Amino acid sequence: MTSRTAAVLSLLALLAAPPVAAQQASSYTSDEAKLYEAAKAEGTVVWYVGGPLDGMNAIAAEFQKVYPGIKVETLRLVGVAQYQRFLDETNAKKYLVDVLQSTDYPSMVSLVDLGHIAQWKLPTFDKIPERYRIKDYAYAQYTSTNAIVYNVNKVTPEEVKLLESGWEAVLDPRFKGRFSVSSMKCGVCYAPVHMFMDPKFKDRFGPEFLRKVVAQQPAVYAEVLVTLDRVVAGEQDFTMWGWESAAAIKQMEGAPIRWIFPKPTPDFGNSWQGISKYSTHPNAARLFLNWTMSEKGALAMERIYGGYSTLQGIPDVRVYAQEKWYAQPKEIYPVDWERWGNNYHKDMDEWAAIIKRGRN
Repeated sequence: MTSRTAAVLSLLALLAAPPVAAQQASSYTSDEAKLYEAAKAEGTVVWYVGGPLDGMNAIAAEFQKVYPGIKVETLRLVGVAQYQRFLDETNAKKYLVDVLQSTDYPSMVSLVDLGHIAQWKLPTFDKIPERYRIKDYAYAQYTSTNAIVYNVNKVTPEEVKLLESGWEAVLDPRFKGRFSVSSMKCGVCYAPVHMFMDPKFKDRFGPEFLRKVVAQQPAVYAEVLVTLDRVVAGEQDFTMWGWESAAAIKQMEGAPIRWIFPKPTPDFGNSWQGISKYSTHPNAARLFLNWTMSEKGALAMERIYGGYSTLQGIPDVRVYAQEKWYAQPKEIYPVDWERWGNNYHKDMDEWAAIIKRGRN
């Protein structure tokens, strides 16, 4: 979101902030057994998620196996849309969510700064690198790495090698009309646009590169997950920028897909999780957040969802990462969170405008 938009929303939220007296973080027990007993009395935790719903529901199911008696209810709200929904609910004094999982880092920072996220220092706090923490309020659950996801029955080994060489390879005439893109506003949707619009790449990428991409006549979808579904179905040969964990879920379900990391590859902490200050199930929320960022929760997330955990000191148990075709990214592009926060809407609106002009 832009600085101006964030400032306006922040002011409105502060003016309308409800007079809720939330418990202090120190009043909640750090003893797991006692926390579980208190959580069972609450019975439910409501989790707003930004990741693919199938994967998030699978993670929730794992938690429920470990802690029977607590139901996890999930609702998928992506990026800035989740931020606005939460502010609207809070201002209306409708306290529906317990744990937020946001794919938009600036949105989570704003909620922390506004005082809407409860302070909670995880038991694994010291095992989470500082770049994946917002003080002791919110934590990135895993990293997201953008990729070209392709159908193995539609893209030849020679074409795979070409695409691996760099993002410019999609401009090859052989790929015209064969891939999909999305105009959706979300974290993994923006990360490549953020990179393409980086001033240091103005001679390599920039708006002109995106115009050339659209000139290749890709299929355009409003929902980013649909771009992947169309590749799985064989309607498109590849999606220009999907992301690894979303592809992993589909592959583990038997989809005929693989993925590659063109150079450079956007990589960033994603799914920033924090507890609503107004949680109506505060003990269940803390137990749930503790588990998702514990070793057992992180390993379950890697195994089921395919994301790479931010928790240090645990093995990489992602099944696909052990396969012969898989190769780690060779050149990482780290996002610039300050520029991300300032330029998110401007860049994505420009990308949408480029798509619209290119299709008319």
